[in-house]
Amino acid sequence: MKHRLLKALRLFAIAALLPAVFYLPSAADPDAAQAQTQAQTQAHTGAAASPAIPENARKTAFGHGWLCNTGFRKSGDACVKTTVPENAHAMNSVYGNKWSCDRGFRRNRNGCVPIAIPANAYLTPAGDQWNCERGFKRIKESCVEIEVPENGYLVDSTYGDSWKCDRGYRADRNGCTAVVIPEHAFATNTTYGSGWECERGFREVDGACSHIVPPENGFLSDSTSGSGWDCNRNFRPVDGACVKIVPPEHAYLSGSVYGSGWACDRGYRAENETCAAVVLPDNAHLDYTGNDWECTSPYRRQNGACVLE
Repeated sequence: MKHRLLKALRLFAIAALLPAVFYLPSAADPDAAQAQTQAQTQAHTGAAASPAIPENARKTAFGHGWLCNTGFRKSGDACVKTTVPENAHAMNSVYGNKWSCDRGFRRNRNGCVPIAIPANAYLTPAGDQWNCERGFKRIKESCVEIEVPENGYLVDSTYGDSWKCDRGYRADRNGCTAVVIPEHAFATNTTYGSGWECERGFREVDGACSHIVPPENGFLSDSTSGSGWDCNRNFRPVDGACVKIVPPEHAYLSGSVYGSGWACDRGYRAENETCAAVVLPDNAHLDYTGNDWECTSPYRRQNGACVLE
């Protein structure tokens, strides 16, 4: 029991002597604590103290350095007031112009002059230039009324003509001239060609629309050129008529309006008007068409046979 008491007294004495041995700055001495903290930081980082922020300035977004406030510019280690001309306002810009002209004014050397807006014009949303009203076009520094010819109408176009002709009319030197449309035709409203097309069932012949009469086993096509008709399936056009297609043995209808209208089955080839069997030599097989043969690797075709290299 006695030994335990002596041990506790010894520990208490050591704790009482610690402040005398080690000086620890505390809240009772904040200046000393701050000085020691700054000294330790500079000793570890080697960083110098941040420069003082001048009047009319602010810290940067990252806390390193400073920037002048709007309306001031940097001059050495100070921020001096920017000279803003009349009818202008300061810009919050580090580089470039320190001021900009107010809406309705434009820059002229070191000042701002009013933008002269002619009659029938308006200031653009940016406020630094003007555009002509609808129905007017810009010629130098004025807005001149657009002359729309009879049978024409205004269009919103930034290039080319500012008007177009009504349907059934075409632009020329005199304005909008009516397109002469023959019977059984309609206006296409194009600036090229005749300006009209024939109705379905008719085709253009010498400036007129001629009636299309499909032959037996034929029907009207959607094409505006050619005969204007096509043949039904199993038929093909021959000299203005639709002739029935009769596939030979080992053949089928190809659906094409060109050629014979039929094709040979796989393993057969067309010879004259028939389908002959494809004769395979040794070491050969049918090719991708199915109507001819090719040699199996490593053989190659030579004089109707497959030979080794």
